[in-house]
Amino acid sequence: MPSLFLGLTEWIAAVVDTIGYPGIFALMIIEGILTPIPSEFIMPFAGYLAGQGRFDVVLVIAVGTAGAAIGNVVAYLIGKRLGRPLISRYGRFIGLGEDDLRWAESWFSQYGSFGVLLGHAVPGVRSIISFPAGIGRMDLRRFVAFSTVGAAIWNTVLVVAGYYLLDRWTVFAETTENVDLYVVVGVLAVLIGYVYWRKARLRASESGAS
Repeated sequence: MPSLFLGLTEWIAAVVDTIGYPGIFALMIIEGILTPIPSEFIMPFAGYLAGQGRFDVVLVIAVGTAGAAIGNVVAYLIGKRLGRPLISRYGRFIGLGEDDLRWAESWFSQYGSFGVLLGHAVPGVRSIISFPAGIGRMDLRRFVAFSTVGAAIWNTVLVVAGYYLLDRWTVFAETTENVDLYVVVGVLAVLIGYVYWRKARLRASESGAS
């Protein structure tokens, strides 16, 4: 029986191959603003295609980082122009919950510029850290510098992972029985861990606020 996840992998790779560099650039701009669109569904597959000779790996990283930088600045300006009350009220429309905003503000206030750099290279933080940086009116030039470096680090990790690992994943999926079951178990474990992590993060934010 063909693997559903192998088919999904091939389908996403085909989509990324079709949209090319302009599509990667546009999706990474959106990813910097709309948190439900993760770079993890874009850059590794571009790296995989680079390993197949379809893309240039350096150009993929550069294009993805440029798009992320623009998206980050847009999110920063939203935070700066609208302020916390409006983002808190309407943030759910771009995948930004109240607990996410509180936690991101706590992260930014604690780590400042270094937090922006590190936050844009850490999953779960990178998609929301630009908003409190804008709310806190961080110097725009510093924000662009630190957020772009962080995005470049994360994109490099994703592209290199896709370059070296996705091809091995396809070989593994083609030669392993019940691979879909293993993937489902792995995904469920990650989701459960993520739920507990979010709860712990929220508790830490609330205790810090009190």
